Amino acid sequence: MFDPDTRALLEGGAALIVATVGPDGLPHAGRGWGLVVLDDDPDRLRLLVSGDDHALCRQLGDGGAVAVTAADVPTLRSVQLKGRSLGIEPAGPADFTTAEAYIDALFADIETADGAARPILERWRPRAIVACTVAVEDRFDQTPGPDAGSPLSPVRS
Repeated sequence: MFDPDTRALLEGGAALIVATVGPDGLPHAGRGWGLVVLDDDPDRLRLLVSGDDHALCRQLGDGGAVAVTAADVPTLRSVQLKGRSLGIEPAGPADFTTAEAYIDALFADIETADGAARPILERWRPRAIVACTVAVEDRFDQTPGPDAGSPLSPVRS
């Protein structure tokens, strides 16, 4: 389970980097386009990725190791979650709503922090979204500074 601040970071407009390693040992990294902590099992996430990133989808579909790093654009507060993919599936209506809200928040943060023009950012918008369930095994603080890399304790209710 995540504390409310960490959950807000994960489910907000934080930049999401998704790294995987396939059964052949080859790594791949891509961008996440939204994330939801599952209420019925808070050690699992519903991660949204581009369906056009075939290498990422293949490795997530194979059930391999996955790391998700979420970084708040204005503050650089960051966390990394490591675990295993439980597979991918087509995105549903709620996923598209999540992705749209996520993209709007991320792009607004980038516009404010970096001055990037929205039309340029829109080029990043994925054409297709798929959903992956991730079982989280480890959590780390990745905020730049002396505590970077230190484990985050899961919050138990």
